[in-house]
Amino acid sequence: MFQKKEAESNFDVIIGPSSIIKGDIESEGSIRIDGRIIGNITSLGNIIISENAFVKGDIKSFNADIYGKCEGNVHVKGKINIHQNSSLMGDIIAKSFNTKEGSMFKGNCIVDPNEELVITVDALNETTDANLVDFVKSSNNKQNKDKDKDQNNTPENAKDLENKKA
Repeated sequence: MFQKKEAESNFDVIIGPSSIIKGDIESEGSIRIDGRIIGNITSLGNIIISENAFVKGDIKSFNADIYGKCEGNVHVKGKINIHQNSSLMGDIIAKSFNTKEGSMFKGNCIVDPNEELVITVDALNETTDANLVDFVKSSNNKQNKDKDKDQNNTPENAKDLENKKA
């Protein structure tokens, strides 16, 4: 389970346990993943991949804690921790690398305290309308029904209805 320090961290992005995201994620803040991601993750903050989470893609962040499963290269500016019962299949570049007994790591590892990794978040500069989803209701029937209902509630129509009932 998460250590108290990590559990109290503030996250800008939380991917819930029943969520599946296909595509890249970029954030200036920290990210916690409880669900599944198929795509690259770039964060100027920390990344935590929880026990039941799965990531298939490359990760670039300040620090990374892996409690779940990850398939992809991980480049961190600080340290990466691979916790018990977790797995990482991919290459690592970090200033510090810790692994707990019972974890699995398959890949190459470069640990260099003098390594300077530059992390950039491009999504903030390159927003295009082609990548955005429009969540406008497409149900014209409901709008038409609402208009009809409003028109039928006018004072003139109300009198007609009363006369028909009488």
